[in-house]
Amino acid sequence: MLQVLWRFFSPFRMMKDVNRGSFEERVAAYRHNRSMRGELSACMGRWALSCSVAIVLTAYFDALGSGGSGALSIFVLLAAACGTFIACAICMLFVMAYAYVYLTHNDW
Repeated sequence: MLQVLWRFFSPFRMMKDVNRGSFEERVAAYRHNRSMRGELSACMGRWALSCSVAIVLTAYFDALGSGGSGALSIFVLLAAACGTFIACAICMLFVMAYAYVYLTHNDW
């Protein structure tokens, strides 16, 4: 199940390493990565949708956990977990956006 999620959310599995091989092999790998940049935009949409769901869940769990007193509520922990996922998702969106812009505007 984790491998399926990894394949769904990671576009970098389809990219080739441009630091290995002869010059011709590196150019071919870069051209391949340029042709696969559309997968980056599709994956950014998946991450943005997941981030939006996590924002809604964070607000929901925070509202449920605010009524508790004293000990740490499970809903507060769930809200914190969703917040952590949001931070990771935003980082992934920035990395993918940078890779997309780089591949779009830089020829080899």
